[in-house]
Amino acid sequence: MNKIKTKWHILGGILLCLAIFCSVVFSAEPARAQTSTTFPVDEAGIAAYVKLDSVDITDITEALNYFYSIEKQDETYVIGLVNVPNPWLWSAYRNLSHLYIGLDGWMVAYYLKDQEASRIMQWNDYEKGAINTTTLQDAIDIMCANIGVAYSNDIKYYNFEFPNANKMTLIAEQIEDPHQSTGDYYQGSFSVVVPGTLYEASYELRKNNSYSDKKIWLCLYIDDAKIFDCKYGRKYGYYDISTYFQDNTPHFIAFKGTRGIATVLIYQN
Repeated sequence: MNKIKTKWHILGGILLCLAIFCSVVFSAEPARAQTSTTFPVDEAGIAAYVKLDSVDITDITEALNYFYSIEKQDETYVIGLVNVPNPWLWSAYRNLSHLYIGLDGWMVAYYLKDQEASRIMQWNDYEKGAINTTTLQDAIDIMCANIGVAYSNDIKYYNFEFPNANKMTLIAEQIEDPHQSTGDYYQGSFSVVVPGTLYEASYELRKNNSYSDKKIWLCLYIDDAKIFDCKYGRKYGYYDISTYFQDNTPHFIAFKGTRGIATVLIYQN
């Protein structure tokens, strides 16, 4: 199969990590020890969290007006779903993140354990080479703006499903014209070496809902083997980490027929 020039990523950085494709690094701390005992640690997967400058019961009551739906609540906390705007999503594919607000001051946005970490990719205002936010950070910021609360510290990231993971790398690429990839030609590709222990590798493929885009197939390859294809919409999935990435050697990832691709790797190094 003919290939375009490959981009290389040897992953590393500071604790829990975000890759020109695009490379941004996130910090991760032991959020399990810091968040309230009312937080559902056994349900959560990838999460973004921050300590609010101040919060009271009226803030939690006000938040009830801005959730897409309410899941749990009592006099000390509330958990609900927040609809985070993200382009190229049909109404049936809303990006709904869970959000916890507690009177102890913690606000945590998260996806469930059985949801792919690749859902954190935010395509709104994305420009090649710069990942400035995630859908989880946006969920926090949307709610803070709606109820009038603020935070002074940085938003941090943690994976409750894999507490030993200390790094997360997000590799993202946006394509202007998916129709350029035809026949045996890849549309884009990159190679990755993951140092350390990999716990999860997930992907997101997306394209526009235009008639012309619907006629082309989304395809994803690793080491020249096709691992996924489909014709419609936006798809999330997992790479088979028992086969790929674990041997500390380069793996070639390629794609075609897509408007954008995101890969998230969660690992310990």
